[in-house]
Amino acid sequence: MLPLSLQHPASKRGFTLLEMLIVVTIILMLAGILAPILGEEARNARDGRRASDLRSVAAALANYKQLNGSYPDTGDAWQGDAGTLGNFGYDALGYIPGLVPNYLPYLPKDPDPNFPNAGVGGYMYRSNGFEFKFVLNSTPTVYYVSNPFYDPQRPLTGWQVSSPGGYNW
Repeated sequence: MLPLSLQHPASKRGFTLLEMLIVVTIILMLAGILAPILGEEARNARDGRRASDLRSVAAALANYKQLNGSYPDTGDAWQGDAGTLGNFGYDALGYIPGLVPNYLPYLPKDPDPNFPNAGVGGYMYRSNGFEFKFVLNSTPTVYYVSNPFYDPQRPLTGWQVSSPGGYNW
């Protein structure tokens, strides 16, 4: 064993302030690059879910009409999950009467927690029994004419599926 005077002193190695600042700067730069990308992916995922909701409701309504001879009727009035549209729920007494549970397990709800809101932002449905229109109002992220769910009555605020006679409601 070496005498104490010849042994190496315990190393007191750590990060310098400059090294820490460099690491923090790199992490912040990566976060700045990733944040918009992840936000856009989240918006795209919500819009994908909304498109899926439109397709599934349209299929359920077609099935309902085939078996019952008409669409679920709202007396030609809009019903929805938003405040000004009745705050209807997502079960059998929801905004599309009679569709749950035999044709859909539950009525769709917007994937964005900000919807439905106290106004008209949310999902809404209208039918006179012969025609229907199902709309996602103020919830989608992107509005463009080539969208298969383009709504001529809400070109900058909504997506829709409808029967031919309900298209312009």
